Amino acid sequence: MTDRKNELRIVVDQVRVCFNLLKTLAEAMHDDLAVTPSMRAVMEALASAGAQTVPDIARARGVSRQHIQIIMNTLQERDLAVSHDNPAHKRSPLYELTPSGRTTFELMRKREAEPLGRLASSMASTDLTSAATALADLNRILRDELERREPSDLG
Repeated sequence: MTDRKNELRIVVDQVRVCFNLLKTLAEAMHDDLAVTPSMRAVMEALASAGAQTVPDIARARGVSRQHIQIIMNTLQERDLAVSHDNPAHKRSPLYELTPSGRTTFELMRKREAEPLGRLASSMASTDLTSAATALADLNRILRDELERREPSDLG
């Protein structure tokens, strides 16, 4: 394996570990709210960008529409999100957070502020900037790679 391939494998392995650690931390912080990290991610998408369709959220997150639809159904069942007719597309409704969903998401953000502050203060600003830039580049390259492949290549 070339050095660059090995370096990339190390980055990917570290991203996976980081993802799992963040997931575990989120589960511990929000256990009483019965909101999973996946639900939180969809709520964040709606809180950040407003009403969106399931395909819009899936595309932005790099996951399947089916995955987001399952999460959205749960959010609706728990009165955290609601659907509205979409004038641009009859078969793809717009979803947004309910008042309860907004309140729940705001509470989650408040709970996360202190541990995120501790994490941020334990790392150099330049390291955080470099990591964010490298991950954004990696995500762009991965999206380009996915677009080049046929759907049958991915399953």
